[in-house]
Amino acid sequence: MQFTYSAKTKAGKPQTGAVEAQNEAAAAKVLQEQGFYVLDLKKEGKGLLKTSGSKMTIPFLGGRVNLKDKIVFTKQLAMMIRSGLPMIDAFSTLQDQTENKYFSRLIREIGEEVRGGRPLSKTLEKYPNIFPKLYISIVSAGEKSGKLDEVLERLADELEKEYELISKIKAAVTYPILIIVALVGIVILMLLFVIPEIKKIFTDMGVELPLITRIVLGASDLLRNFWYIFLILFLGSVFGLRFMAKTEKGGLFWDNFKIRLPLIGKLIRKIYMTRFCRTAGTLVASGLPILEIIDTSKEVLGNRVYRNALGNVGEKVESGRTFSDALKDEKAFPPMIYHLISVGEKSGKLDEILLSMAEFFDREVETTTNNLATLVEPILIIIVGAGVGLVVASVIMPIYSLVNAI
Repeated sequence: MQFTYSAKTKAGKPQTGAVEAQNEAAAAKVLQEQGFYVLDLKKEGKGLLKTSGSKMTIPFLGGRVNLKDKIVFTKQLAMMIRSGLPMIDAFSTLQDQTENKYFSRLIREIGEEVRGGRPLSKTLEKYPNIFPKLYISIVSAGEKSGKLDEVLERLADELEKEYELISKIKAAVTYPILIIVALVGIVILMLLFVIPEIKKIFTDMGVELPLITRIVLGASDLLRNFWYIFLILFLGSVFGLRFMAKTEKGGLFWDNFKIRLPLIGKLIRKIYMTRFCRTAGTLVASGLPILEIIDTSKEVLGNRVYRNALGNVGEKVESGRTFSDALKDEKAFPPMIYHLISVGEKSGKLDEILLSMAEFFDREVETTTNNLATLVEPILIIIVGAGVGLVVASVIMPIYSLVNAI
C-alpha cells in the first residue's frame, strides 16, 4: 500500500511525497533510512479521491496518466539522456512541458527523489499504477548496464506497439458494442413508451391477440411496473461478476472462459501471445535473467491461465530445464512458441526471435480483427432486424387480423 508523507531532511528542508510499504511502521522505517525526519504519515486515500504527494486529485478530472503520456515521457527522457543532459535537468524540463498536470506533479516528485540519490527504477516503484513491473524492470536493467538511453528508446518503441494493439482492439469492439447498445435502447424505449399506447387501442378493439403480441405487452407491463427490479438485477450481475473475477477460482474460470469464447476467443489468445512475445523479447534484449523475465511476463499478461502456466514454467526453469522445454509442457502456449524459442536459445538470438514472433502475432491480430468485423457485421444486422422486427410484428399482426375480420 502507498503512504503520503511530510518530512524534513537532515538539513531541515521540508519534503513531501509518497512511499510504498506494507504498513505504516515499514513506511516510516524506509523514510528514516533515506535520512528523513518524518512529521506526518498517512495511508493514501482510495475511491474517488486519491492523493499524490500532498495534493489530492480526482481521477476523471485529470488524475490519470494514459499510455500515450507515458510513451511521450519515455521517448523524451531517452532523447535527453542521450544528448548528455543531466537527469535532474531532464526531469525539470519534462515537468514543464508535460500537458497532463497530474503527470507533471508526479514527474516533479520523481525528479526530487532522483536528486536525493535514489535510483530511477526504485523511485518508479512508488507508482505501480502508472509504471508497471515491465517498465520498472527494463529501467532497472538499463541502469545496471549503463545504457539507460538505449533501453528507454527500446521501451518507448514497444509501448508504441502496445498502443497500436490496443487501438486495433478498440476499433474491433466499438462497432458491435454500439449496435448492441442501440438495439437494447430502441427495444426498451418501445416497451416503455410505444407499446403502452398501442395496448390501449388493442383493448378498445376487443380482439383476441396473437401469442407474440401478448408476450410483448406482458414484457412492457413488467418493465414499466418493476423497472427497479430489472435495474437491481442488472447492477447485481455486473458487481457480482466483478467480485467473482477478483477471487482466484472465479478469476481463473473467467479468464479461461474468455480465451475459449466462440469467434473472439481465438483473437484474445493471439493478443496474449503478442504481449507475451513482445514483453519477453524486450526483457531479453535488456539483459534480464530468464527467471525475472518469466516472472515479469506473468504479471504483464494478467490472465490467470497464462499466469499459472508461466508459474509452472518458472519452477521448471529454476530446477534446470530450458525455457523452451518448460514451455512445451504448457498447453496454453501454441507449439510454434516453444519451437522458435528453442531455436533462439541455440542460436543466441532469443530476443530477435521473440520480437519477430510478436510482429507475426500482431499481424495475425490485425487480420483476425478485420475478418471478425466482416463476419460480425451481417450477424449484428440479423440480430437487430430480428429484434426490431419482433416488436413490429407484435403490433402489425393484431391490426392485420382485425382488417381481415372486417
